[in-house]
Amino acid sequence: MSYLTRIALLALAVMAMAPSTQAGTIGFHVASHHAPAKNYNNANPGIYYRNDEGWTAGAYRNSLRKYSVYAGYTWKFGVLDVTTAGVTGYFNTVQPLLVPSISLFTYHGITPRIAYIPRVEKKIGAHVLHLMIEY
Repeated sequence: MSYLTRIALLALAVMAMAPSTQAGTIGFHVASHHAPAKNYNNANPGIYYRNDEGWTAGAYRNSLRKYSVYAGYTWKFGVLDVTTAGVTGYFNTVQPLLVPSISLFTYHGITPRIAYIPRVEKKIGAHVLHLMIEY
């Protein structure tokens, strides 16, 4: 695990344990579906934290079978969220991230969320549907 990934995971743990009058949201990255499906990794376990102001940070195993960390901000519009962030693990630089997602329902405080990540370049990458579970 890289130094940057360890630092990001430590920051997530500290944020999750920090005392607060409001709890924020802890989410788990679960799986993805890529289209067109090439040899992408669809098992994308990870964790993220979003505080009640919208600041978001997380880490996951990405589609290229590398570890990614990200930090940014999430705007909420009812069931629709839009997360903008910088993400590592793709190529050798921090890449911009723009992910719209919708929450499906809430049952006993647990909410499944589906995100759509469009393919940016025609010759590489894929469109992605991604499942997350929030508490």
